[in-house]
Amino acid sequence: MILTTSDPICTARDPASLETEWTELARRRAYPTVFLTPEWIRVARAHDRREQITLSIAGSRGIAALARANDGTISFAGGEFTDYQDVVAKPADVPAVAEALAEWIVRKRAPRVHLEFVPEESGSLDPMAAVLRAAGYDVRIGRLVPAPRLTLPDSFEAYTRSLGKTERHELRRKLRRLETGRRVGFRFADEPEHRAMLDRFVALHRRSRGEKAEFLTGDTDRFFRDVAETLAARGWLRLGVLNVDGEEAAVVFGIAYEGTLALYNAAYDPSLSRLSVGIACHAYAIRAAIDEGLHTYDLLRGNERYKYDLGGTDHWLLRLEASRP
Repeated sequence: MILTTSDPICTARDPASLETEWTELARRRAYPTVFLTPEWIRVARAHDRREQITLSIAGSRGIAALARANDGTISFAGGEFTDYQDVVAKPADVPAVAEALAEWIVRKRAPRVHLEFVPEESGSLDPMAAVLRAAGYDVRIGRLVPAPRLTLPDSFEAYTRSLGKTERHELRRKLRRLETGRRVGFRFADEPEHRAMLDRFVALHRRSRGEKAEFLTGDTDRFFRDVAETLAARGWLRLGVLNVDGEEAAVVFGIAYEGTLALYNAAYDPSLSRLSVGIACHAYAIRAAIDEGLHTYDLLRGNERYKYDLGGTDHWLLRLEASRP
């Protein structure tokens, strides 16, 4: 359900009517991310049963894609599938847009607010918290999870030199071991291959163990296929395929947007884990991203060890929780 009511500052709109402004604002954020584009949010909302609200704020200086649960809790739209969540605005406008959104929440008398995966660098949560506290809400803000990323130099050799001594040695050793006596290749799949490579991605996930095997349920599978179709239509999908001796040993689900290659998910053949095909696939994807002229490799949320072995540095995502007394 999309709301159509309005107030003096925030107007609930059909998201399709805002697509042009929304697209431009997403591109002009301090750190543009595909997760705040109308294309991504549209797919995520199709897999979310909550009430959906899209606000145009202060004459389209900002946009907030929201979801409201049955108990009235207000969150950003996107849910667990969406690694970064926030208002969409130019950096200079973020404080005013955030304050306006908080004032809208107060006027709507939302009983609870639960905003998570908000980039710390955005600066949107402190202005919101000030408004909510002034209105009597109990507000808590804290760091939730890091999202490591690395800046890409102009060559793969320069990238490896940028790593710490131990990390550089280990990466070179693992690549050398994989490539010795084997036919190894990496490519970003062409569009006609996308369906087959998605099938392989799913199959590799289901051959995994533990949480990785449990992750790809039927609903998650459908989401990946829906979002892949949408991303491919915009030229943003990057399915990185590592081939070892004629077999697809690993598939990286990546997204190229505004100079960044974001690692959204990856799957690899567990029988080849001794050859470190997972981290090797990332290394080859980094090399391909450099060759494409991209400037950032975003490993997204989570503090898994391999992200730091690849040179990632933390960028924190925050959570705001607020409730009326």
